[in-house]
Amino acid sequence: MNFQATIVYEKIWNAINKVCDTCSGTGLANGISCVWCGDGETRGYKGSGKYYRYIVNKGSSRSSKTVSLIDIYDTCARSQLNKRMTVWRDTKTDCKKTVLNDAIKRFKTTGRYKVGQEFNKTESIFTYDTGSTFEIHGTDDEETVHGLTQDDAWFNEPYKISRDTFDQVDQRTSEFVFLDLNPKKDHWGEDIEKHPRSITIHSTFKDNPFCPIEAKKKILSYQPIKMCSVVIENKIKEHDANGYDIENNSLNLTKRELNELQRCIHNEERNTANEFNWQVYGLGTKAERPHRVFHWEEIPNSKYNEIKAKTYNGVDWGKVDPFGILEAKYYDGALYLHEINYESEDKLKSKLTLAERNQIAELPEGFVMWFFNRLGINKNDHIACDTNRPEKIRALRDAGFDYAFGAYKGAGSIVDGVDGLSSIKVYYTSSSINLKYEQENYSRKVDRYGKVIDGEFEDLNNHLIDPARYIYQFLRREGIVRNV
Repeated sequence: MNFQATIVYEKIWNAINKVCDTCSGTGLANGISCVWCGDGETRGYKGSGKYYRYIVNKGSSRSSKTVSLIDIYDTCARSQLNKRMTVWRDTKTDCKKTVLNDAIKRFKTTGRYKVGQEFNKTESIFTYDTGSTFEIHGTDDEETVHGLTQDDAWFNEPYKISRDTFDQVDQRTSEFVFLDLNPKKDHWGEDIEKHPRSITIHSTFKDNPFCPIEAKKKILSYQPIKMCSVVIENKIKEHDANGYDIENNSLNLTKRELNELQRCIHNEERNTANEFNWQVYGLGTKAERPHRVFHWEEIPNSKYNEIKAKTYNGVDWGKVDPFGILEAKYYDGALYLHEINYESEDKLKSKLTLAERNQIAELPEGFVMWFFNRLGINKNDHIACDTNRPEKIRALRDAGFDYAFGAYKGAGSIVDGVDGLSSIKVYYTSSSINLKYEQENYSRKVDRYGKVIDGEFEDLNNHLIDPARYIYQFLRREGIVRNV
């Protein structure tokens, strides 16, 4: 079946078909398992013979990573017998809204939808005439994560998927593991890139012939003068570039260079230039948020568990938004944080059994009582709660959590708490993936001209930052943490 493929598709195709140089694709070297592509131990075991195991697709927005992997999966499913190929996001619902919708759209526009394949809408599985399947999954289903085996596994934008979950799927995958992500923050995917049998395929929106023109214009509008090629190559100093006489062109710049420079000048004039956005969404490289507040340090869960100190908890209620619950320990002048929950109350309730629903319905705010008991939170712990749901705090007290209280939220409390968290050493556990994301992205607020507004912070990425702030302020008011 013919269709127009991307450059990225070609690179992925070459990667999955490259064979091991040591064993020439047999999986055996000198009569025993090849140490490169086999297990390196079992005599007579035939390894895959493939050169790569992990294929990491990294790059900018609209760089064709997703559509290229959809085409790879479809091509393999059509040409190979009984191959099971899975796609994973943090929830199956999200995977259906993104990858599945993109796949159906791609198949329809290229005349492949239900040609040589059947689609089970209920299960979100494409089954091909070859017996191969292209399946949509979510890591929110623990039984599937721990029980499903597959030939190939694809992790689509796995920002909210933990390394432990990845490892569970990885060990149940016999051939290739694919990752695609934008390099906008630190991620365990960087560790996968270091594996000797890993290849990173970098791409930008310029590699995608299907990128909509308006999307391309939007991405190009982020490019600042300082990141214009003539400035980077030192043909013009940044402070001279804005006033360069394009018509006279005294430096004999090429037409392409002039067009790029003129576009960057216009971006600055229109206040659309944004170095962070250009690095991440234009160039597909990792960049730090320009007004990031925190730089906390990650530690293994085992190190956190070894700390013998009293535990404290912080809560940010969330019915539709994340219901953030943190546990904390204060030891030797440092605050240690561990994420307990990030799922919304509605999402958690959707997983309840009928018996649990009936049990919870008997009491006002019965879910809060039931959930905190299920989490095993110590009833002697102090629990600093967002004050916007006083009835939930009362429910915790009724359930025996006598030290649940409304967090301090007086005038200037946000600035005070953020400054305090910035003044001490803060660590977070490696399993706290949402806390990691928030502390990387929690930023100071800026005005329309991009200038920082003193004492104000973006009301984003704070469902766990706020509980951390509540805990810190409680500790300070109790004299456990001294004023800095």
